[in-house]
Amino acid sequence: MKTRKASTVAKSPAKSPARSSVNATARAAGDSAPRLRTVNSYLEKNFPDFFAEARFQVGDDDYFLYARFGQYLARTIELNRVSRDKINRGFTVLNKMARVSARHPRIRQMMVSGPLEYIVDAPKARALARKRLSPVAQGYMESLCE
Repeated sequence: MKTRKASTVAKSPAKSPARSSVNATARAAGDSAPRLRTVNSYLEKNFPDFFAEARFQVGDDDYFLYARFGQYLARTIELNRVSRDKINRGFTVLNKMARVSARHPRIRQMMVSGPLEYIVDAPKARALARKRLSPVAQGYMESLCE
């Protein structure tokens, strides 16, 4: 059996589990970023204040951006804070995301565990989502309700 020299072992970098999970998260966010470019630009155009604040707080992480957007949308529906037009544009963002997620499982997982989770937890938002979301997005939402 061959053994490695102590100097070779000392020079080799140690892989820590925390470091590899950070890299996996960065890869997952990086893989979905080009596919979400049109959704991001629509979100930025229609919700500029939210988009700027969220990007400042979470950086380039799309998962947290859309999770916060779901929280924002559910909260505004529950508290009747914005116009119906703005709420409809919020559902358009989710419908665009659902269209992209039909081909990309990571984006689907991001949508289900992010914005739809907050909408399912808010009764008014859930009722309105049943009317406004596309069939694909409603299917994702119904899978959360089961």
